[in-house]
Amino acid sequence: MDDNNIEEKLKNIEDWNKERSNIKPILEIAIDCHNKARREASWKNYEKASEFFKLAIENYKNALKLNPQYYLQDVIERVDFVIDEYINNMVNFKGSPDRLRTENGVKEFMEFIQGLSADERKYIDQYELAMRYFKIADIYFQDGNFDRAYEFFNKVADMQCNRPFLNRDTYLRIGEILYHKRKFKEALVSFVSVLSFDRGNTDAVINLDRCLRELKIFEHRFKFLSATPNEAKKLIMEVL
Repeated sequence: MDDNNIEEKLKNIEDWNKERSNIKPILEIAIDCHNKARREASWKNYEKASEFFKLAIENYKNALKLNPQYYLQDVIERVDFVIDEYINNMVNFKGSPDRLRTENGVKEFMEFIQGLSADERKYIDQYELAMRYFKIADIYFQDGNFDRAYEFFNKVADMQCNRPFLNRDTYLRIGEILYHKRKFKEALVSFVSVLSFDRGNTDAVINLDRCLRELKIFEHRFKFLSATPNEAKKLIMEVL
């Protein structure tokens, strides 16, 4: 066996042991904080969990400041994982049903979302965020604050989540608000959008008929019932 090869392996082991002795205490603190954060989150103590998540992230970053060679990839993966859990824990905390029922709670939730960097936003479960927006919108809708409801329902629509039931309910509410504002053409397209997700939706059909009567184009009913949203927009331009 090559003596140089043996010496290289021994040097690597020595370097690894040295790095391990320096980084291990920091990682143990980070792992302990992460475990505590997960436990608190499982109990829905999201605010307390966030404190432990922050400590875990801080200690993982301190480990990275040591410029590890052998532990580098492991620590990077751990940091990414804990940030993911922290961000979604904060969505649960800031976006809890009770907090979203108050104007101040909505404000704090939106400030949190808007304050996230692009790198941080990538961790958010888009469906969970869309559901929070829908919840906010629905509260405003039930309270008769249609302008704010319209704003948040459109946030849901813009996210284009792959959840037919969520898209269906969102466009139904948008259509109802537009009808209330007497924007019958826009409302008509929204109700057609509902039918693109749920062809048998009775509420959408009833409201679509109301729009057609207001616009005095009821004779085109069957075309609108089978149209896509884009086809409905073109059809409106043709018949009005």
